[in-house]
Amino acid sequence: MDEHQVDVLFLSRQEVESLLTYADVVRAVEDAFRADGSNRMLVPSKEVMRVGPDRANCIFAMPGCLESLNASGVKWTNFYPAQPDGYPTIWAHVLVLSRMDNGMPYAILDATAITNMRTAGGHAVVAAKHLARKGAKTLGVLGCGAQGRCAVRSFDEHFDLERIIVCSATPAKLEQYVRETEGTLRARLEIAQSPRDLAERSDILLTATTCRTPLIRAEWLPEGCLVDAMFAFNDIEPHISRFCDKWVVGHRESDRIEILEHPSFGHLLDPSDVYASLGEIVCGRVPGRENDRERIVFSHMGMGTLDIAVGVHLVEKARRLGVGRTLRLT
Repeated sequence: MDEHQVDVLFLSRQEVESLLTYADVVRAVEDAFRADGSNRMLVPSKEVMRVGPDRANCIFAMPGCLESLNASGVKWTNFYPAQPDGYPTIWAHVLVLSRMDNGMPYAILDATAITNMRTAGGHAVVAAKHLARKGAKTLGVLGCGAQGRCAVRSFDEHFDLERIIVCSATPAKLEQYVRETEGTLRARLEIAQSPRDLAERSDILLTATTCRTPLIRAEWLPEGCLVDAMFAFNDIEPHISRFCDKWVVGHRESDRIEILEHPSFGHLLDPSDVYASLGEIVCGRVPGRENDRERIVFSHMGMGTLDIAVGVHLVEKARRLGVGRTLRLT
């Protein structure tokens, strides 16, 4: 190869969606947490740019490095709660992968599907594998946006559930989703009348909203419940971190910055209440759930290494199947 020639595989959103499965995502994400527990993962701080007149929106970079996969990369993404009409709050992510041994980029992927699937359908599922009560039969999902819908699909595939209960602030949208989804799941799909109704009936309670007001109160959580908090303590009561028997974070350093030091609720949290990181549990360094009575809360704000792990798997799969096109950088 010419010393100035670099070939990069490009995968469009449609190609990513055609290749990616929930089984792929869960396996890749669990491997990434295992790498963290084995000290073979680097997670630099996210670089956030707040934009717009009131600085409510942000564009940010999520870098990371996985030594076990000889891969590093960065996800370029956004969070726009003050979004113009017609655009979703979170969308249009891009993932760039580079080799660790020579630093050369080798893939550019649309990462929208990766983001949606590896969050509520990926690291939430991995957390539940290690922290939910054995034989859990009911999943409660608060929020029926892209992440909530991904959670329904992935949990239905990976757990032997009897019912999945969903709750949303937009009843018409929720009823349409239930009509479209009924009959396509192994579990029975039901609608909860309120967040309290949802919480009190759930073995696994997943929160997948963008709400910045707590919707779930600690006293509603039944014995043995796992709370899978995708938006940390924005939409659940911070007191849950102390009320539960164990509070597990996804990554100690990144979640310290994004959760424990969060300006809105960090002052209500105590770092000494953190029991373990998920990587420490996946590696067996500390036990996860120890009995069926424990209430456990898992909170994680995401990290680029999870997207990178999924992306590496996707690139290998795309090359085997001849999917994508090559961009030559010169």
